[in-house]
Amino acid sequence: MITERIGPYFIWIQGFRNAEIADSEKALRELRESSNGIELQLLRADRIAGIEHLLFAARNAVDSFTGKDRRAKHLSMEFLLFTSGEHQIVEAIKFLGVSESSTELALVGFSEDNTDSRVLIQRATDVLRGILDDSVLDVETQKKQEDLKNGYAISVKLLNASRMPGETESGVVKRLVIERSALLVLEN
Repeated sequence: MITERIGPYFIWIQGFRNAEIADSEKALRELRESSNGIELQLLRADRIAGIEHLLFAARNAVDSFTGKDRRAKHLSMEFLLFTSGEHQIVEAIKFLGVSESSTELALVGFSEDNTDSRVLIQRATDVLRGILDDSVLDVETQKKQEDLKNGYAISVKLLNASRMPGETESGVVKRLVIERSALLVLEN
């Protein structure tokens, strides 16, 4: 689990492997009911370009949510918009939302106090029936890189034009996904 402070919020991130979810809405509702005020978001890990992607989106979401440019009623939804790089909540849910076939997940929580998240993580492990594994967020495998390129419409031409000297393909993909999130800030 990764924990960091962003503005007035503590954020924690937990990856899951081999999750089994029959009804993602019900699972998220159960987790939110037992979260004691922690704002939660459940995401497809195959569309996450590393911890940096989530932390960058979280910083932008907190800044937007606590400022005058709020787009959503809840910080978790603001975070979903920035993570997906989408303008509309419906599109962000389609893109990053968990389905029955999703087995690699990211659970992200925001709290205004440094709540001990161990109880919630245990509850999440029970509800999601998965194995705790933050490596599902990494961009190390060729399959993950292909999933991200397809999901974020990163063409070979864009990839090659954006590559810095000595930069790995996974580094370029990660940077381009994060830049997509940054564009929302500029368009606000």
